[in-house]
Amino acid sequence: MQLTASNVLGVSAKDGSLLWKAPRAGATAVVPSPIFHDGTLFVTSGYDIGCNGFKITPKNGSFSAEQVYANKDLINHHGGCIRIGEYVYGHSDKGGLTCMEMKTGKVMWQNQSVGKGALAFADGHLYLRSEGKGNVALIEASPEAYKETGRFDQPERAKENSWAHPVISNGKLYLRDQGNLFCYDIKGK
Repeated sequence: MQLTASNVLGVSAKDGSLLWKAPRAGATAVVPSPIFHDGTLFVTSGYDIGCNGFKITPKNGSFSAEQVYANKDLINHHGGCIRIGEYVYGHSDKGGLTCMEMKTGKVMWQNQSVGKGALAFADGHLYLRSEGKGNVALIEASPEAYKETGRFDQPERAKENSWAHPVISNGKLYLRDQGNLFCYDIKGK
């Protein structure tokens, strides 16, 4: 499944044939990857476009795509969105970090947190890294409410925005900022 500047579509992994296509206009840059779960496809992009939910249904050897919702509650320019259970989390240009029910597009909560940035997820928590100041917030991944459980400021912050996504592997959090790479031990003690 792929989101382009003018459509969202599904392509066969077997032979590259087009399985389905639905119109969905973007603007300037369409960066975030689509998220598919349990028959629902979630897409979002920046430049005041917003997000959409599509129901993808198999039908007699082919597929149909029906738009279920379209709104501007989760406008993700870049930084990505993450699905956890039945919810999608991502930074919205309007509203900050957002938790949205994936099937309906209903906003569960929004919070400005550390500002616009990129997300990673591990051990029940979101790691939101600000593109501007380099602040990192640790947020419980729960649709109930925004609950920040930790925060720190990255040292040696570059003057330019940093768009690299945080990476978590083997109990380590990696942050790249221009020519610097930072590694933090985040294993539970």
